[in-house]
Amino acid sequence: MDIIQRLNLKASGFTLGFLTVLLAACASPDTPSASSGAEAPSSKNADDLMIIDCLLPGQVKKLGSYTTYLTARRPIKTTATDCEIRGGEYVSYDRADYATALKIWLPMAETGDAEAQTYVGEIFEKGLGLKPDYQAAVMWYTKAAEQKNSRAQINLGNLYEKGLGVVADKAKALNLYRMAAGMESDNLMYASTVEAHAVSQQELTKLKDEVAFKNQQLAAAQSQLTKTQQELGQRKQSLAQAQKTQKDAELALYAQESKAIHQQSSALIAQLRAELQKAQTEVEDQRKQLTNLNEQAKQFDNQISSTSQSISQTENLVASAASMPSIEIIDPPMTLMRGLPSVPVEDAVKEKEIVGKIKAPQGLKSFKVNGVEQTVDEYNLFWVNVPVDGKKANVKLEAIDKNNQVVTFNFTVIPDQLAPEARPKTSTQTAKAVPSDLKLGNYYALIIGNNDYKQYPKLETAINDAKETQKVLQEKYGFNTTLLTNATRYDILSALNTLREKLTENDNLLIYYAGHGEVDETANKGFWLPVDAEQDNPRNWISNVAISDILNTLKSNHIMVVADSCYAGTLSVAALPRVDESISEEMQREWIAAMLNARARMVLTSGGVAPVMDGGGDGHSLFSRAFLESLQQNSGIMDGHSLYRDVLTRVQARAKQLNTRQTPEYAPARYAGHEAGEFFFNGRKPG
Repeated sequence: MDIIQRLNLKASGFTLGFLTVLLAACASPDTPSASSGAEAPSSKNADDLMIIDCLLPGQVKKLGSYTTYLTARRPIKTTATDCEIRGGEYVSYDRADYATALKIWLPMAETGDAEAQTYVGEIFEKGLGLKPDYQAAVMWYTKAAEQKNSRAQINLGNLYEKGLGVVADKAKALNLYRMAAGMESDNLMYASTVEAHAVSQQELTKLKDEVAFKNQQLAAAQSQLTKTQQELGQRKQSLAQAQKTQKDAELALYAQESKAIHQQSSALIAQLRAELQKAQTEVEDQRKQLTNLNEQAKQFDNQISSTSQSISQTENLVASAASMPSIEIIDPPMTLMRGLPSVPVEDAVKEKEIVGKIKAPQGLKSFKVNGVEQTVDEYNLFWVNVPVDGKKANVKLEAIDKNNQVVTFNFTVIPDQLAPEARPKTSTQTAKAVPSDLKLGNYYALIIGNNDYKQYPKLETAINDAKETQKVLQEKYGFNTTLLTNATRYDILSALNTLREKLTENDNLLIYYAGHGEVDETANKGFWLPVDAEQDNPRNWISNVAISDILNTLKSNHIMVVADSCYAGTLSVAALPRVDESISEEMQREWIAAMLNARARMVLTSGGVAPVMDGGGDGHSLFSRAFLESLQQNSGIMDGHSLYRDVLTRVQARAKQLNTRQTPEYAPARYAGHEAGEFFFNGRKPG
């Protein structure tokens, strides 16, 4: 077995799938528990353990023997309790408020602090109650990225990849990811998972902006219509008054003309006739203005109707984007050469297997490779062999769903041009112990298993899953573990806070959660449900956003969350560095070294937005059984993506037998401090 665990992608006649955007994996309401099962005392406020933006007071420093001065106030992310202890300032409520967050971080960002600039970029990208300002996010990320801030490079790369706030540039995105990963060697290219959508994120953003602009036009037209209708009412009153004045003038003139004509009354009659003429002119003028206003009102009505229809059509396009097909390339990982997705292969290779998955919510109608119809399995997984024969091969993938919506992806397979004697030899030896110059550090695990819910259905396997996970991590991998069963919200947040205070940069942390979960698809948020969670009341729920905030403050360079429940909100998997299994052992070691130098915040979840199975794994959940088997059978250094691929294979093979569907997912956690690293398991026992 090689250093990076090799996995056969074919299992039970079908191939792996990789769900590239980690939205939310939810266990059906059946899990959570707490370490002792006892309720947290009322004096313990779990909210005090949440991460907030804290503004610490300045420090008193001494310059020379006589001069003292006060430094500027310092922003940090910490718990509310820690902020209070250190005399800091924070907002108790509306912590996710745009203005409040900027107040904390913007002054420091303006002084040139790269970390603060990155946080300001994230504030603008998130929006925090307002519409995201991607252009402002790009500006601040760029400032921090120029100072070699890895997190800013990853975030900026994500915007370039999706075309948000900038013109889409995948080559620039991957170059930023490469810099963030510290890949300085020319021999070690940045390779990644690739995803192609029928509608790009940039197009979606334009459509959404178009909807917003048209809504502004609609609001303006409705305001003008209301104003015009008010003027119409006033004009009708003016017309009625002018008509009354004309009538009065006609009567006065008639009365005067009916009298005997005397010399002294001829002047009065002339005056009355002039007043009548003026009244008639006023009536005519009022009628013309009334006609004009009616025409304006009709135009505004038409504009409102047209704009409303256009908004409806655009909104339908935006809504339908979620149902459009996409193509995900699982293997091999791809690089960018001159901006084109490319797969380099040894020139002796005659064909290259391409493995991927098609997501077609409306149902898949056909899938073609270079115009030739291909078959997929029941999970829409595919594997095709592309001939190489020493020549460059252009490959076009095309998927059409049952609504005739099309997605295509083009890439190139390029033979390695190195001479045979210059090409590094691929190792055929089994995995070895970690070389002495590569230090993986200490390993810790927080393991949570919840069965006995108060207001949700009880679960059967979560605690057993957690205990078995603890056993494997301790005995095979040497983890220092903390086990919580039937954990309350306070139990979970308190344990995470203890780790925040304890762990160092050289430590690795795995967080395992088995329990109930909820997902808010409209807000793209998932929630873990402690045993004291109440239905329809999120007071005691723990959002994945809160978990990500905590991960961001942990000092550990490498963290993996394994959630047999849900976890929402991640970066694109293009920010997930990959290594081709055929590269030499020397390059594999170089890749591991690069990954160890970059922070990692990875998430492996049990399934998509649909409920996952509590059972199906001989006393364990379907996902947990696959996870445990993968860990037990590993005997070398295994990266997180290799673990994911093996778990995916096992879950889908077992799910097929049980006539159910479940697809694990793997990606970096968004806004959690990810910097292009990976999580590694060392399953090789010393000696």
